[in-house]
Amino acid sequence: MAVSDTQITIGLATVVLFGVGSIWIALRFKFPSLLLLLPAGLVAGGGLDLVEPQELFGEALFPGVTLLVGLLLFQSGLQLRIRDLPIEARGAVFRMVTAGGVVTFAGGALAVWAAYSPGTDMAILAGAILVVSGPTVVGPLLHVVRPREPAGSILRWESTVLDPLGAILGVVTLNLILASERAGLHPILQMGLRLTAGAAIGAVAGLVLVFVMSRFLVTDNMEAAVALLFATVAFAAAEVIASEAGLFATVVLGMIAANQNIVPTARISGFGETLEVLIIGSLFIVLGALVDLGDLAAGGWRVAAVVAILVVIVRPLAVGISMVKSKHVPLRERAFLACLAPRGIVAVSTAAAFTGPLDDAGFAADFLLPMVFGVILGTGVTYGLSAGPVAGALRVRRPSAKGVAVVGNDQWLADLAGQLNAQFVPTMVITSSPLVRLEDSELDIVTASLRGTESDLRGKMDQVGVAEAIVCLEPGLTDDLVTALLVERLGRRNVYRVAHGNETAIERTMGIAASTRAFGRDVSNDDVKRRIQHGSELRVLSSNEIEGALVVVAVSADGRANLSPYSQPPELNDVQIGFPTN
Repeated sequence: MAVSDTQITIGLATVVLFGVGSIWIALRFKFPSLLLLLPAGLVAGGGLDLVEPQELFGEALFPGVTLLVGLLLFQSGLQLRIRDLPIEARGAVFRMVTAGGVVTFAGGALAVWAAYSPGTDMAILAGAILVVSGPTVVGPLLHVVRPREPAGSILRWESTVLDPLGAILGVVTLNLILASERAGLHPILQMGLRLTAGAAIGAVAGLVLVFVMSRFLVTDNMEAAVALLFATVAFAAAEVIASEAGLFATVVLGMIAANQNIVPTARISGFGETLEVLIIGSLFIVLGALVDLGDLAAGGWRVAAVVAILVVIVRPLAVGISMVKSKHVPLRERAFLACLAPRGIVAVSTAAAFTGPLDDAGFAADFLLPMVFGVILGTGVTYGLSAGPVAGALRVRRPSAKGVAVVGNDQWLADLAGQLNAQFVPTMVITSSPLVRLEDSELDIVTASLRGTESDLRGKMDQVGVAEAIVCLEPGLTDDLVTALLVERLGRRNVYRVAHGNETAIERTMGIAASTRAFGRDVSNDDVKRRIQHGSELRVLSSNEIEGALVVVAVSADGRANLSPYSQPPELNDVQIGFPTN
């Protein structure tokens, strides 16, 4: 049936609206986006009939999905810096993706065989697909749960490495099943070819990308787009040689870019994060719309049985076997690893791509896509709701960040940093000029340069655990790279800007309205300097000094700083810091 232009427009708009909107809402209310994305895909397809993937994209659907998954894995590879992986966790990661992967493969196959009785071939293929975890679902969960190291790094690396390996394992298994129908190399040799081709092409692409960037052959504002170009070409070249090798190529490309020390990759990573949201949201809606709600409901108890076996038996067994020799991973962290293994977008995209060839070959594979989607939904809901409470019960959650970054060149900012630090607020100062009283103090304050590298700033922000920032820069410098980095890392609402009395009317109405005002709506840097000139000193205020004083920050009993005390009134027991009236 022909699809009208209006239907296509509505379908494409629905994909973006439901996909990005679900992630936006989930981030706003701080719960895993998977819990919204999966139902949204089902509703957009079978529920409202707004998205018909086959009619919208035709023959380009599954090749397009695989390309987008490859770009997601490129972004994930950019996060895999070996220097960031604790030495004591490296052996654990290797065993999790080898021994743990084998256990998951066998356990998943047995679970599907017991619940669906689909025949040995289909059970083994389903087990191969269910090996995949995926950074697109693990990453958001880790962001919400904040587990201690090395558990967080192990889960991040395991999920990223298993994505391409699981997809390749699925292709090899499919080839074994269809071996009687096709000629060519033995499937095991095909697996070796895919791994070798993907790694080689990804490595070459990574080296060429670094060379191009190091010779300034691409402008700064084009770095992200050119990196995307390299990832796309590497994916396509590997796919031409052997299907699914492209996924491995993009991961290797990302890892090489992330682990070299010749050129910075912050611009590439930042662009990739934006692209990642669009791709993840769109893929979940498109692939969710492929699932028939009737088929999903009909196999409900079977899906529940598979999920229960994977969660209660297979995952703990896989972690237990993998951690036998991991002396540096404490028992609590091992228990948490055993309680987190959601499935992601690669699993459902692989199942969707396999359904056609299996149907053509006469295999009863109709159960495959609804089953995998149901497992993704089931594991997503299970781990999404349980990960936080489990981490809390096991006491493996890192305390939430509460540090403050003070940005600017005025000397009174050093006094503010000192007062915050004296109240046990983790503090760092970012400045381009020496602040005398800061240099002479013995306080534990981390310092960084406004002209420093982005990686250095990120590292020190992580060291301090920065959750909020005060930016006191002259108008015209507020778009500085440091300010942009702070907004990116902390969110605009947590970056407080100190106003200046010499701002123009436009700057007052536009610039201040677009950012959170530090201290209070009517407080500016000029007000602070005027008080200093009249002999006022920044210090902790006694209860009888608060009236008429200029309060700039209030610190709660648990060490959290309120940087806008006039907008957010302090609590009764908060320590208030400011300039008393002389």
